Amino acid sequence: MRPGTVINISGTTPVTDPEYRYKMPVVYGKIEGRGNGIKTVIPNITELANSLHRTPAEVNKFFGCELGAQTSYSGDNDRAIVNGAHNDVSLQCLIHKYVELFVLCPQCGLPETEYKIKNGCIFHKCAACGNKEMVDMSHKLCTFILSQDKKDKKSKKEKSKDKNKDKKDGDEKEKKKKKKEGSDEEKKRIKKDKKRKDKKEKLGKNANENRTVGGKIDEICFSDCTPSIPVLGEKNYYDEHRAIDMAVLEIQKFIKENFTASYVRIAEEVANQQMSYAVKAYQRIHIFIRAAISRNFYKEHLVKKYAPVILKITLGNPIMERHLISAAEFICSEKTKNFPVLLKQLFDEEVLQENVILDWAFDGRSDYTPKSIDEETRASLRAEAEPVIAWLQVEESSDDETKKS
Repeated sequence: MRPGTVINISGTTPVTDPEYRYKMPVVYGKIEGRGNGIKTVIPNITELANSLHRTPAEVNKFFGCELGAQTSYSGDNDRAIVNGAHNDVSLQCLIHKYVELFVLCPQCGLPETEYKIKNGCIFHKCAACGNKEMVDMSHKLCTFILSQDKKDKKSKKEKSKDKNKDKKDGDEKEKKKKKKEGSDEEKKRIKKDKKRKDKKEKLGKNANENRTVGGKIDEICFSDCTPSIPVLGEKNYYDEHRAIDMAVLEIQKFIKENFTASYVRIAEEVANQQMSYAVKAYQRIHIFIRAAISRNFYKEHLVKKYAPVILKITLGNPIMERHLISAAEFICSEKTKNFPVLLKQLFDEEVLQENVILDWAFDGRSDYTPKSIDEETRASLRAEAEPVIAWLQVEESSDDETKKS
């Protein structure tokens, strides 16, 4: 296959489905040098590793473990080298073996795993089915993975120490600054009190007389008074929605500053913000929809543009898709006529299943609907979506008749 070709991510058993959404580039190498110095350079190692959600150094090391060759990877110039001359066919076969051993979930077979390391053992944790299973610890690559994990933890620890040190230094500076400011404020306050006292003595009145009806009331400063927080229902509800609003702003800023970012990178940033603001996992879809899908979505083709990100977040889970409808209700609550258009586009882009939409329409449950949407608005949204629901019912009936015949 030619360099640049994209194929289905598969292990030793090929995946021939053309609609399979997990893709990876075909690996290829360039042979350099001669004699004892001959080596194979892999130019697309980073692109390949990113598609598998693994590090380029790990993928390159797997080649060395399987071929019995020395390898090196430099992150500065993104250069991966395997000693010896190796053709593209053998490299691609090794990639399929690597995917089988270290990428695919043993339970559901999807490449949705990440490593969880505990007590020196490496486990696959699948985001699709939730399965957790140990990898083949007899493989030589496991030693490399464990060593990289130790390096990462050590690096994080050192960064944390530096951060704490900087924070401590900053706190010391802040204390000195506040102490100085406090001293200046105290001088001003004493001067102001003396001036006020002199004024009262001059007028021949005391403080009590000044506060009686008809008297001149002293100036009161309201700058330090903290206004009461407007609570919407319970305090936890308010705090959670404020956190979601902050996460939405962060994602909007990220998309604006990283307009060329891949859908995988955007989905990872959404997950990072969800965890950073400590809101529930299902709020990821709410955060992204509110950040990326504006009320004029149909003019800018935003659903088609961000469908891969939505799929990466929902993973085809019916519960997450119900929350997707909930997020759609939220952004269309002011313009309910846009709601059926958004619902239809989400269905057309295959990020929303037919049965999920029909369940939403007929089960009468409102626990998924955001609390900011009242029952009247929810009923309006349901009424506006009636043409889409009727069309889906006809489609479902046609499918059933086709299956029977």
